This record gives sequence, C-alpha cells and structure tokens, in this order.
Amino acid sequence: MTLKLSEVKPFFGSHLDKPLVKYFYYYVAIFFSWIYINLGLSAHIVNLLGLLASLSAAGIIFFTGGKWMILAGILIMFAYVSDLCDGTVARAYNKKNAMGKWLDESAGFIGISLVFFAFMMRTLISTQDLWIIVLGFFAIFGYLMMNMAAILSEIIRTRFKLDNPAEKIRKKAGGFLRINPGLFAFSFDIQWTFVAICVMFNAPYILFLVFGTLSNLQWMARYFIFFGK
Repeated sequence: MTLKLSEVKPFFGSHLDKPLVKYFYYYVAIFFSWIYINLGLSAHIVNLLGLLASLSAAGIIFFTGGKWMILAGILIMFAYVSDLCDGTVARAYNKKNAMGKWLDESAGFIGISLVFFAFMMRTLISTQDLWIIVLGFFAIFGYLMMNMAAILSEIIRTRFKLDNPAEKIRKKAGGFLRINPGLFAFSFDIQWTFVAICVMFNAPYILFLVFGTLSNLQWMARYFIFFGK
C-alpha cells in the first residue's frame, strides 16, 4: 500500500482538540505513519515499536543516566507518537480489532510503569533516599488506577446504558466558561510529555510528586462521578 503524505491525514483520528497534539505531535505522527504505511508495517508492529522505545528509555535511565537521559526522554516522546500512529495505520488499512486495542492499552501500562520503576531505583541507588520509593510507587499506583478507572467507566456505562457524565460536565463547563475543559485534563499527551521532560532534566521528585497527585485525583474523580448511579 502506497500513500502520499497528504493522503495519510484523514486517517489520523480525533485528537486535534489537544493543543500539544494539534501543534506538535500531529505532524510527527503523520510523518511516521506515512513511513509505516508505505513500508507495509501493521498497526501491531507500530505499537510494539512504541513499547520497545519506552523499554529502551527505561534501560537508559537505569544503566546509563547523565546526558543519555535526553535520549531517554526523546524515546518516551516517540513511544507516545507510536501510540498515535498505530490507530492511524489501522484506519488506513481498515483493520481495527480487539488485539490492537489490547496492545494499545497494555503497551502504555508496561512502558510508563517500567520507566517510573527504573527512574525510582536509579535515584534510590544514587541518593539512598528512601522517600523516592514512596513517591515512585505513589506515581505508579496513580497511573495504573487512572487507566483502570477509565476502562471500568467504559464498561459500566455500556453495561448499565448510562450517558457519559464526564462529557456532560465538560459541556456545561464549556458553555458557562467559554473554554474547552479538555485543555486542563491530565490527558495522554500531557502525561507522556511531562514524563519525557522530567526524565530529560533528571527530575524524579518533581515527576513522581506531580504525576502521582494528578493521576490519583483523576481516578478518584471518576469514582465520584459514578457515585450513586
């Protein structure tokens, strides 16, 4: 299958409401999607390339550090680009399936969790500060719970035929405040970019404290939204 670069754009999907995606990741993802499609790579392979990038970043963080942390941060950003690309490639081939969804969800869990764990252990070894263990697991727990809550909310809404209460809140806030509440959500583009920047600048304490706080607040908010439904 051969496509021109401009022909890939219609397959990108609905991520352009997020400023980071719209003004940065979109162009990178379209370029790499164009390469993958013309090379004949499947969406599954693209997803595994993203997982490999995040695993490589975790290895660099733990075993090397120093200036190599910049490369680790770039690899983390590339892993997020791959997450955008796999859906684009799947739509271009018109091949969306359960296996692709499973790979898409699990790759993020594994990649970010291992990056956090590697960063936590390297910091512990270099500083002997046990508080980094507390902060590290605080962030890992928040990340896993945030993603699990998102998946559970979809299952619950489908099972009980509920409207999306989060979407109702977004619409009300947008109508009242004249802003897009999604700009302030702790979305995937913000998550991965924040992780990458903190890795580049070797700032594990800031990463774990901020990420852990926001991710835990996000999953608790989902439980609050469905309370009493």
